[in-house]
Amino acid sequence: MRRIGVDTGGTFTDCVLVDDEAGLLMVEKVPSQPASPDAAILTGMMRLIERAGLKPADVDAVMHGTTIATNVVIQETYAPAGVLATSGCRDVIEIGTQQRPQPYNLLHPPKPVLAPRNRRVEVRGRIAADGAEVEPLDEDAARVAIRELIAQGAASIAVTGLFSFVNPAHERRLAELVREETNDAYCIASSDVSREPREYPRFAATVVNAALAPLLDPYVRRLQQRLADSGFSAELYIIQSSGGLATALRSMGERAHNLVLSGPAAGIVGGVVTAAASGLRNLVTLDVGGTSADIGLVADGEPRLRFDMALPNGLPLHVANLEIETIGAGGGSIAWVDAGGALRVGPQSAGARPGPVCFGLGGAEPTVTDAQVVLRRLNPAGLLGGGLKLDRDKACEAVGVLAQRLGLGLEQAALGIVAVMEANMAGAILRSAARHGDNLREFTLVGAGGAGGLSAVALAATLQIPRVLIPPHPGLFSAAGLLSAELRHDLSSPLMIDPDDPDVAAITSVQSELEDRALRDLATDRIPAERRRCDHALDLRYFGQEYAVTVPTAPGERFAEVVRRFHEIHEKTYGHSAPGTRAEITAARIVGRSVADGRALPRATQTDSGSEGRRSVWFEETGGYADTPVVKRFSLRPGDSVAGPAIIEQIDTTTVVPPGWAAVVDERDCMIIEEVRP
Repeated sequence: MRRIGVDTGGTFTDCVLVDDEAGLLMVEKVPSQPASPDAAILTGMMRLIERAGLKPADVDAVMHGTTIATNVVIQETYAPAGVLATSGCRDVIEIGTQQRPQPYNLLHPPKPVLAPRNRRVEVRGRIAADGAEVEPLDEDAARVAIRELIAQGAASIAVTGLFSFVNPAHERRLAELVREETNDAYCIASSDVSREPREYPRFAATVVNAALAPLLDPYVRRLQQRLADSGFSAELYIIQSSGGLATALRSMGERAHNLVLSGPAAGIVGGVVTAAASGLRNLVTLDVGGTSADIGLVADGEPRLRFDMALPNGLPLHVANLEIETIGAGGGSIAWVDAGGALRVGPQSAGARPGPVCFGLGGAEPTVTDAQVVLRRLNPAGLLGGGLKLDRDKACEAVGVLAQRLGLGLEQAALGIVAVMEANMAGAILRSAARHGDNLREFTLVGAGGAGGLSAVALAATLQIPRVLIPPHPGLFSAAGLLSAELRHDLSSPLMIDPDDPDVAAITSVQSELEDRALRDLATDRIPAERRRCDHALDLRYFGQEYAVTVPTAPGERFAEVVRRFHEIHEKTYGHSAPGTRAEITAARIVGRSVADGRALPRATQTDSGSEGRRSVWFEETGGYADTPVVKRFSLRPGDSVAGPAIIEQIDTTTVVPPGWAAVVDERDCMIIEEVRP
């Protein structure tokens, strides 16, 4: 089977081709084109198949990770959405929960609302908590309301109704009316986004979907069409926020909001697969690109999954997602001085165009990459095997202007830029670890992304993480992770059952229905029967709580055992538990997944030989420039070691091994870097 993984970042688009039969792994990295991401994807894919001597029709599958939704959420460039609500629900998304992130701030700003009040309309109709109709739907008023929303500029309409997760009849009829009254307005009902209680998160997720789908769906369709026009007949898969793949068809419409963490999720999947081959199960994954750094934690071989997330503007999004912390810290992050005279780095980025000053493409503000060039940690001949030239004089000039404002020397200012960015990363890692009380001394830091290897060891030293793992192709880590991901369907259904006196028949019925749906979806996705699997879970909470804890279960498992594990998970998550206190089951969950076929990714192709030579590199530990060996990554074979200070270069990244640390290549071509003990 021949597969291509494509990860589109803010600065570069990474492509990996795997030919399982030939045991071939090839990589390609091209500049991203933010105005036309599909153009960069086609460029990278065509270069790969040409180098491999293949035709587009020879490729069996294309796996894609996209940051389109991520960027829309961060930049708040949503499509204009309207809300069509039933009785009493017009203002739910604005009222929210009344929780205040800053409870003592008397001038606390209001939470953002994606659909302002002039794009929210309410019509008569109401469903009771038991699913019975309390008030019939006023269809004539609904038609007038739909035309009013379109006149107000709504490009999409979110339909919201109380207790629609029990009985979606009103929402579905309103959606039909929208389709009758409009020709091209996108419409989504909250019962199609989530079948769970708590109306504010459900309504908010629906509006987010309505504001994303008009932007995402055309991109996915355009990419499919361009692939077909170029001769590719392969199925297109897109990775979801949960770390699982879905077909392009299942990534659009009512599932568009599942792509908010599409790009970052692939990096965690890649970390799990890569580190497992090296016998490591507790990981901090650090994927540093040109624009951002994505941080995730893996405990005992499993990435942490949650079913709620908060968007940068504070809106809740009810969707299965890996716990990922994304910050604006990357190679293109711009260094600046704030009003108080302090050095700051990011979150603004120079991006792919114009990029860092040293790229010579018009950038004028100093970036982290410019600082690394000043310190001579990056090859002065250029990046991407010389395909991207670097101008050190321009980098020195840009950093020098900042150094004058700070009253520092050139190298001290460059070192300060790098240190501030690394401090931002360290803070994000500590926040991620603190959520679950993780002891970072028991973890391994996986340095990935085009800029991850430059800072990984310094971060490990700061955080007392004992070892660093650098994968064979860290700059294409997410693209490689795509090739290891499984197809995944997350389904849930509400319950309200006392586990001390459970209605076993009701729970079994709901779980069986969900499992049948998941298996049908996998069959539709053409997954062979022997590779279909369903995992079960129940949501439990203490009576009177609002939020639940997800507890993995096995079919037919005793409920007393489920409750015992609930107390354990609650203790670990929140720092306390209350055994003996009444609990309740609030939802059943099923994850339908495709079991991996057991084929590991081929070994990295080793083409380098010998050493690049030596150059003077600035290290904080030496207090100045030190004569440093520069080693080509794939001149190293399993068992070879490199003592710091050293610079290890390859086409997609550069790894810095500072004094006092040493790197050893393991049997899977991963570099394990540890501090040298006296």
